[in-house]
Amino acid sequence: MTWQTYKAKIESIRMLAPNISELVLTLVDPPVLRFQSGQAMAVTIPASFSEIPTRRYYSLVSPQSSARQICLLFDQGEQGVGSQFLRCQPVGAELILEGPFGTFGLQENFERDLLFVATGTGIAPIRSMIATLLENAMPRCITLLWGLRRECDVYYLDEFEAWASHYPQFSFVLTLTQAEAQWTGSRGRVTQVLEEMPHLEQFTAYVCGGRKMVKDVTALLYERGVVQVYRERHHDVL
Repeated sequence: MTWQTYKAKIESIRMLAPNISELVLTLVDPPVLRFQSGQAMAVTIPASFSEIPTRRYYSLVSPQSSARQICLLFDQGEQGVGSQFLRCQPVGAELILEGPFGTFGLQENFERDLLFVATGTGIAPIRSMIATLLENAMPRCITLLWGLRRECDVYYLDEFEAWASHYPQFSFVLTLTQAEAQWTGSRGRVTQVLEEMPHLEQFTAYVCGGRKMVKDVTALLYERGVVQVYRERHHDVL
């Protein structure tokens, strides 16, 4: 799939967590984006904002069926030029995008159940992939393991709970590394949760997050007999 330039208008900006914002964009010219779940778009940072025009990459959160209106996540707490630029953009502003980019995406071979592991905003491409699978009535079991720090960092929980209620093949575990005493869910790093999960060898795995997490989870999965592991170091994308 080749990339091209798009003009898009910001339809809404929603704060999901203290530093995490969801950006909904409507494609203006051209009005349709064809992409694969897991891919990213480049936001152009104009010379009027930085010393020279540059690009910053953000994974698409929306499913493949969302061809006219797309969704991106960005961390407002980051000090990079991309986050600084997006923090200043109001609803109605137009952005220049390029893409789609990347090869991290769903594979055609669905002979095994699927395991998705994410930390932080690494959930973005994985949410896109899971939403696409559910929309297309994926018959295989889909398990999501997502790691965050604190309860205030949690978002998309209502959506994942609704998916789990509506789609019997979908389940998820949200684990926190710095949970308060009242937290009744899973605690610890995603690697700790994975170590306690049985029959990992039955899965094909998709992993997205920080460099160390991706490295550690990949090694653990291979050790436990997972043959196919697809991964993305998400802080390199954002």
